[in-house]
Order: sequence, then structure tokens, then C-alpha cells
Amino acid sequence: MFLIQFTYLSMSMIGVHPVATVGVLIEVLPPLYEIINPMSIGMVLVTGALATACAGTYGITVTMTSMNTKQNPYRITLRNLPFALTYGAVGVIMGYLLL
Repeated sequence: MFLIQFTYLSMSMIGVHPVATVGVLIEVLPPLYEIINPMSIGMVLVTGALATACAGTYGITVTMTSMNTKQNPYRITLRNLPFALTYGAVGVIMGYLLL
């Protein structure tokens, strides 16, 4: 489940939209549905996609913040990354509790 979270964050750092990442993960994850509860995987997919909103370097939130504050978007991403990791970790913990 942490791999799903890190996939979202790493793909958002290189400019891939979370919807595209969902498309890739939806095709890869079905063999796990027999082992892991699909509700848990769904929870991690949703929280992982939402966590990239504040930390995706090319996302609208980071871009607008960098334009308004005249800062480097990578600095804003670095500052927001602990929140994104915490948010994703809470989603993974909730996913584990749903098992």
C-alpha cells in the first residue's frame, strides 16, 4: 500500500496527473483484489491522489502559490511534502484497518 502512495508522489513529481496514475494502477492492481480487500486499495488510491494536490511540483496549487509568492515551486513542494506523506500514511493506516 505504501508503494501505491509513493507511485502517486513520484509520478506527480515528474508531471504525470493523478488521474493518469489511477489509470495505470487500476490496470495493475486487480490480481491483488483476491489477497487484499478492494475497499482498502480504494482508500489508498483516493488518499494517494489527494495527497499529490499539495506536493505535485506541476500542480495548480503549487504553481499558483509559487507565482504569488515569487518562490521556486520545488521549494514549495519540499515544504509541503511532509504533509503529503503524513496524509498518505493516514490513508494507508485506514486501508490496513479496513482489512
